[in-house]
Order: sequence, then C-alpha cells, then structure tokens
Amino acid sequence: MTGKGTLDQDDWAWDEFLAFLRLSKTPPANLLLSSYWTMGAVRHGDYIAKVRITPDPSFAAAVVRRDIDPTSAQEVFRPALEAELQERPYAFDIQVQLCTDLERMPVEDTTVEWPEQLSPSVTVAKLRLPRQDISGPENLEKMDSLSFTPWRVTAEHAPLGNIMRSRKEVYRQSSMERHKLNQQPRTEPRSVAEVLGPAQ
Repeated sequence: MTGKGTLDQDDWAWDEFLAFLRLSKTPPANLLLSSYWTMGAVRHGDYIAKVRITPDPSFAAAVVRRDIDPTSAQEVFRPALEAELQERPYAFDIQVQLCTDLERMPVEDTTVEWPEQLSPSVTVAKLRLPRQDISGPENLEKMDSLSFTPWRVTAEHAPLGNIMRSRKEVYRQSSMERHKLNQQPRTEPRSVAEVLGPAQ
C-alpha cells in the first residue's frame, strides 16, 4: 500500500489496474446505448468465443435520453430506461467473436481485449425489447426474486477458464445470501413466460 513493502507487485495486478483505467474513461450513458460482453471466453459449439450484445444502430439512433448525469438524482439509469421503453421498442445485436489465436486472444487472461482485426464480431441473433411499461413495483419484485449466473447455459455454451469457473460458486453464494436477506425462496424459472408473463 505504501510502496515501502518488501514484496514485488505481481505483474497481473498492473494488467488489471490498466484495464480498470480504460473502463473509467467511459462516460455514463443510457443503458440502451451500451454494449455488454461476457467477461471471459465461452464455448461456441466446438469453438472458443466471446459474446457481446451491442445496440442495433437503427434503434440506438432513436434514443432521446442519451447522456446520463449520475450526480443529478439518486437514481438516474432506471428512469431513463423506463421512459425510453414506454415510448418505443428497442433491439440489440447478439454477436460472437471466435478465438483464432490463443496467444493474442487468451482464455485465462481476461484483461486482454481480443483484437477485432484478428477475428471480427459477427451478428448471430437479435434481442428485441417490445415497447412496455416496466415502472411498476411488481417488476422490482420479479427482479429481486431472480438470480444471474453465466453458467445457466447448455453445455455447448459453457464458460471457459479459471476466472469463469470461480464465478460459478461466487455467483451461487451471492444469490443465496441475497435471497436470504430478502426473505425470498431461491428458485429457477422454468420458462420465459414464468419470468416475464405471457407474450402480448
């Protein structure tokens, strides 16, 4: 901490520090304008891949509430998301980037960005969000009863690498503790309709 200790700083710590610095330069924006990645690699059938969802440009262009000021209110991201989805539908592109070079696209070092020039991301599906009202308290109740894990997938899309394997137990323990604090049973949904209700 003081720089006067006797142990050398591990090399990996500098990699993680620099990765956090890159992230810190990203300005706050509407959640609908952000891209989201798998933290590490996953199986893609017989291949190794990373997956991301990124805004469909035609839908992103229609977003009105683009810039977010986190200091303007106690909660800023959710109200902006609610307002946009009340007014118009939205869509994300689901993209896959295949690993073509294990040296430059490592599985174990999640701080290394996989170069797009080695393997461009390819759109394989579309995530569509219909116009809807998500402002009611019942949606918060549904959200609190859910849990997230990158391991809720088929074997063909299983996470890869030590970091992803460690997340499996960390996420499970976190979910158990949160449900315990919320005094809610921890259950797994059996269908989309069970979570979101019948399709409209």
